[in-house]
Amino acid sequence: MNDLLQTFMKVYEQRNFTKASQLLFISQPTISTKIKQLEKQLNTELFIRQGPKNIVPTPAGDLFYTYAKQTIHHYEETLSLMQEKPRQTCRIGCSHTIAHAYLPRIIPMLSTTFPNVDFSFTQANSETIATSVKQQQLDIGFIEKPIDTAPLQKHVFTEDELVLAGKKDATVWLMREAQSGVQFFNELYVAEHTIQLPQMPINSNDLIIQLLKQSFGQSIISKKCLDEHPTIPYEHLRDAYTRPLFIIYEDINFLQPIVKQILYYFEQ
Repeated sequence: MNDLLQTFMKVYEQRNFTKASQLLFISQPTISTKIKQLEKQLNTELFIRQGPKNIVPTPAGDLFYTYAKQTIHHYEETLSLMQEKPRQTCRIGCSHTIAHAYLPRIIPMLSTTFPNVDFSFTQANSETIATSVKQQQLDIGFIEKPIDTAPLQKHVFTEDELVLAGKKDATVWLMREAQSGVQFFNELYVAEHTIQLPQMPINSNDLIIQLLKQSFGQSIISKKCLDEHPTIPYEHLRDAYTRPLFIIYEDINFLQPIVKQILYYFEQ
């Protein structure tokens, strides 16, 4: 039964038999057979099929998803409690600035505080991190853009000061890419000060910092990114350039006990 529930949940979350089969590493016909078997046991239709790549959950499917999620959660929680000091996993995703400026401080603290946990870390833009948490590919996400992440839980975990970095006589503006959380602030500063410098799009904080160290260009960047680079000049800006950074995760009732402990650690 546990196998049927896992299959149903993946199909429900992906709304696509092909994607679900790829994530579960089983064939699409096997997925279809399992869903039909589950529907027969429940004597109800869980999905409206509009072709192999387009399915819509029925009201019964929506209701059963909540039950399935709770059942899997309780099963895994019980299994965890029955094992003697098992190694557990926690998958964390961070947007680019957070990965560069905060992750090097976070990883050693987590490893020391939770020695029986195997951590993995992913870096991507805020939208990608939020999607991965929604699809249960990540347990916890740290994002810098104030995007709509419903139905995930979202809380501010710290504030990040942005500064104007680089020499005043710079001849080029180092602009973050469109998906970056810092791009908005770069565009805001450029517009406010009517800056006419040619813009060079760059999707890496590391590369921007290396260029600034060579006195090439100017950019709005997190002050935290400059902590280890004292030779880079920067200027403090008004409060509008201080932004919240967010932690996101699923409904606390559906999380593994170890993930709850890690979240509590961050929220202290």
